[in-house]
Amino acid sequence: MKLKMNDKYNVLNFYSVPRKLIRNTNKHMFILLYLALTLFPFIWALSTSFKPQSEIFALPPTYVPKGFTFENYYRILIVGEFWRYALNSIFIASTSVLISLLVSLFVGYATSRYKFIGKEFIMFFMLGGMAIGRFANVIPLYFFSTRVGLFDTYFIIILSSSALVVPLLSWLMQGYFRSIPYELDEAAKIDGCKSWDIFWKILLPSMKPAIVAGAVIATVNAWNEFILAMTLTRSPHLRVLPVAINFFKTELGVQWGELTAASIFATLPIVIFVIPLQRYFIQGLTSGTLGSS
Repeated sequence: MKLKMNDKYNVLNFYSVPRKLIRNTNKHMFILLYLALTLFPFIWALSTSFKPQSEIFALPPTYVPKGFTFENYYRILIVGEFWRYALNSIFIASTSVLISLLVSLFVGYATSRYKFIGKEFIMFFMLGGMAIGRFANVIPLYFFSTRVGLFDTYFIIILSSSALVVPLLSWLMQGYFRSIPYELDEAAKIDGCKSWDIFWKILLPSMKPAIVAGAVIATVNAWNEFILAMTLTRSPHLRVLPVAINFFKTELGVQWGELTAASIFATLPIVIFVIPLQRYFIQGLTSGTLGSS
């Protein structure tokens, strides 16, 4: 008995469904496994932050706190000076973001819209500086700050955090500026706009995704700064959150309850800040990459 055309199509469809289902199931299982491995340390730290000291070291370990308590958060937020360190991180991060964004926007605009001698050398020199890494910059920055009187100040942390992220943001901004048609500049010049007006009134409003992407990168960079903040400051009142968290490791042992509570407290602002901007962040990165190619 011969199958009709529709019957053959239905048979092929019937056999293709299980294959698609298996393929999709494998993909979802891989994603779930990856998420589980990625989120487990955070979930474990969150669980530990709500445990009393006796339960933290209990064997076998408990994944869900039996003696649920806010004591660890009370110690860091009420008894300790963790709010001061949080305000230090907010001040340093916001100032560093503002400086790095302004500098990188000017660099990206100048290198994408104007021709001048040494432009390519300057951009590749900045890119080469990124390859050195912050650990190699610690000693030069230490001697520089002590010589010019900036050691143990807010300014040296802000300056170093901004300087280390400006090259990356400059390349990002240059790529996004190149993706904006140059005809916009020419039309604005015909209407009597000067270069300054073109930058602020025509191009900058179109740079929203790139600015958001740059702000996220600069914020994460400044907020998580540890090695430079630890080396270039000594005063307790200048400590930022990563440095303050490090001091929960004492000679008598690690205060795991307070350390995990402080880590959760320091992580949440970045998570809350990044998630709503995720769409603009991806758009800014991809557009900047395509524009610079």
